[in-house]
Amino acid sequence: MVMEGEERVKPAFLLMCYLAGNPAGTLHFQSVKTADYFKSYLDGQTVKIGQEQKQYDCFVKLVKVNEQMRLW
Repeated sequence: MVMEGEERVKPAFLLMCYLAGNPAGTLHFQSVKTADYFKSYLDGQTVKIGQEQKQYDCFVKLVKVNEQMRLW
């Protein structure tokens, strides 16, 4: 039961990627399997920026989101 003024929430899996420690992007997924699938391809990739090699580090986290939010 939701009280007046409370938001309805649902679970989601947040894929967070960082490039050399700086946030590079996030996506919300409905399934942990889908989030982990994308993480497996993105995590550890390297990008050459100028003369520097920088690496992506990605993590999946269970979060609550507004019930109206569209998930991948």
